[in-house]
Amino acid sequence: MTRIEAFNKINRYNYLVGRKVGQDSIAAIMPIPIDPNITVEQIFTSIFNDLPIDKTFSKFSKFKIAVIFNYQKFLDHGEVIWKDLDQVLTMLDIRE
Repeated sequence: MTRIEAFNKINRYNYLVGRKVGQDSIAAIMPIPIDPNITVEQIFTSIFNDLPIDKTFSKFSKFKIAVIFNYQKFLDHGEVIWKDLDQVLTMLDIRE
């Protein structure tokens, strides 16, 4: 999906932040550029730790939406738990 489509989708599903899915709660819903050199974990860690990574999404053309779970586990152990938004919508039985 494009950058604009990704941000529109995030706006549509932002209400899910804080909702329980299984044993974890949704902590964030983020656009992630599709790039073989960048992982979801790297993006999430760089944003929340203010690490020097290019955060300008305008240079990327394709995106996916990552749903980040269990922010406390990230704070305590640096572990990023995430799923693709489409997986989460299926788990919650939400249809677009």
